[in-house]
Amino acid sequence: PQQASTFPSDRILRQAPPSLAQSKLAEKGCTGKRCYCCCYCTFFLLILAIGLFVAIVAANFVQPEVTVKKTQFTGFMVSPSEATFDVDISIFIDNPNDWPIKATIQELKANLYSLDKAAADKIGEVHYVGLATLPKPVVVDVQSQTTFIMPTKVTIKSNPESADLLARLNRDCGLFASPKTTKVRVVLAD
Repeated sequence: PQQASTFPSDRILRQAPPSLAQSKLAEKGCTGKRCYCCCYCTFFLLILAIGLFVAIVAANFVQPEVTVKKTQFTGFMVSPSEATFDVDISIFIDNPNDWPIKATIQELKANLYSLDKAAADKIGEVHYVGLATLPKPVVVDVQSQTTFIMPTKVTIKSNPESADLLARLNRDCGLFASPKTTKVRVVLAD
């Protein structure tokens, strides 16, 4: 009578038969060289696809249109020492682009200048009035038209440098002016 051995070396371990894919790889000889070749080819195709995507997006890009629609002065107050008023600048952005061309404007500044509407060239001497900033972020989505307001409070102290500007604003927007309009230039800054 034979006794069963209890030593691990006497046990026979059985493995599952290799799968069809494993046997094909074994026949072809899956080597490190082939593995590297497959990795490089995959990486190259991925880079090529990304480059093609960027080229298509760039070719279809249309510059969004940015327009100052309206500038409105409100709360115009004049005293011997200063003039104060609020300015609301209405900005319009037309984005005709498709995905992925959308944006969130986090910060925007606009310099406001007074022009002389009574001058022969309708510009005259240009006077700096103030700076308007974006109060909160604005989202410009794909294929959208967005309008937003940039408000600012302006205080012009009465001094020799501002005398011409104050006289112009009083002439254009003062108590006896009709119509109460003035000419301004809005320059969007970085």
